Amino acid sequence: MADVELPEVGVVDRIRVDVPDWPGAISGSATGSVLLEAPAAGTPWRIEEPPVVDGYFAEEAVEAMAMAPWADAGFLGGGVRVAVFDVQWFNAAVLSEELGDVETHDCELTRSCDVPMDTLRPRFSYEEGAHGVACAEVIADLAPEAELHLVRVNGPTSFENAVEWALRNEVDVVSMSMSFFNNSFYDGSGALADSAGHLAEGGTLLVTSAGNYAQEHWIGPWDDVDHDEWMDFPWGGSYLPIYLSAGGATAFVSWDEFWGCGRNDFDVVAVNREGEIVGRADDDQDLDADQCAPVERISIRAETEDWYWLRIHRRRGVGGVALSVQARGGHLYFTEPGGLADPASSVSAFSVGAVRASGYAHNSAESFSSFGPTHAGFYKPDIAGPDGLTSRIFGTNGFYGTSASTPAVAAAVAVAMSADPDATPREAADRLVASALDGRSAGQPPDPWLGGGKARFWSLDAETEGACGAGGGAMIVAPLLWWRGIRRRVVCRR
Repeated sequence: MADVELPEVGVVDRIRVDVPDWPGAISGSATGSVLLEAPAAGTPWRIEEPPVVDGYFAEEAVEAMAMAPWADAGFLGGGVRVAVFDVQWFNAAVLSEELGDVETHDCELTRSCDVPMDTLRPRFSYEEGAHGVACAEVIADLAPEAELHLVRVNGPTSFENAVEWALRNEVDVVSMSMSFFNNSFYDGSGALADSAGHLAEGGTLLVTSAGNYAQEHWIGPWDDVDHDEWMDFPWGGSYLPIYLSAGGATAFVSWDEFWGCGRNDFDVVAVNREGEIVGRADDDQDLDADQCAPVERISIRAETEDWYWLRIHRRRGVGGVALSVQARGGHLYFTEPGGLADPASSVSAFSVGAVRASGYAHNSAESFSSFGPTHAGFYKPDIAGPDGLTSRIFGTNGFYGTSASTPAVAAAVAVAMSADPDATPREAADRLVASALDGRSAGQPPDPWLGGGKARFWSLDAETEGACGAGGGAMIVAPLLWWRGIRRRVVCRR
């Protein structure tokens, strides 16, 4: 598959078939293959949606999460293996001085992920950025002694490969600041949730972004008060207002029939202020078709920055069903909880919201940070972490969003594990939740925006008292170059 000739970089719809080792596939996993064209009639297929990066020196995170005493004591992630799953790795090799000695793995080119990434020649347009490099930089800053791996994941199929690679190589923590759409009803079910559960069963913690979709999400039941087959929304109109910048956006409309597509068939149109149609999605949801998915993906052409309106039409169907709208690149006038996509909606994932690092202790969650509960009623996110971090990639303008807070929390888990080598990744994460700022009292549900609270380290006293272990030994102080200047490190000498 590595020798397949690809088209020039651009927007390409890739096709997923649930058949391994399909002839001519550009990539594959143990359960399926990715093609550049739809197969012949008779073979079920679906669009292989690329992941969406959740992005809008991490010194700010050190202060926000009270990590400096832990670094002074020498707890910097040593002995912990961390992998960053991402789709954008452009120029990662150029920042080797910043990231240190890291290994890279391409999980699209080979199922085994044993081929290093070519970070200078992205294969598709959505891979051209350096989002993954920025995420890796945060981990390298906060947990510089962790063993760091950079992993190319550009779709659900390569995510499956990456999961298997992580388990084979006993990765402790996976940091993934990306979201997948149109693969489930964001209720903790589906293949991506299964992969998250597979990681958890193998002892690997998936730390993933809650997403930046709080202002982009709406969910509600189908309702047609006037029986004209057009959705009537709770506010009394048949239009869902969406504010767009000039150029346009993509909206994903899905409904709760991933268990049995074809019962209902919906179409979506977008109109401008003059009532002109500026976008349409009308795929057939037909049980007898090769492709049947309870989703519509609509591209909206916005000639000017303004309000536009989505309308949902039921072409065929009976009974009630819940519908979800994710307006990527726009703001909805009406929003609802539950904006977490996959795999953040999985109970097995440790999902992370975002809080501005400057003024962290007093801040609420960022207005864009996705909040719960999920469509299945699960409390999410699990925790919140700091964003607005200075980095080589984003400079002093700051690295914002749950993209930044996720690697900060992943690094915090690695640091906590380096202080207690007997702790599992989940136990270290649970300890962070227990010590979080603005956490909930026992018996109270988590905060829908902050989860268990804002990640912050606990007092180091309990850790340093036992730092030399049960075997005894003298505790000495050794110099350590970390952050800005010489700090101290606890070293055991027997």
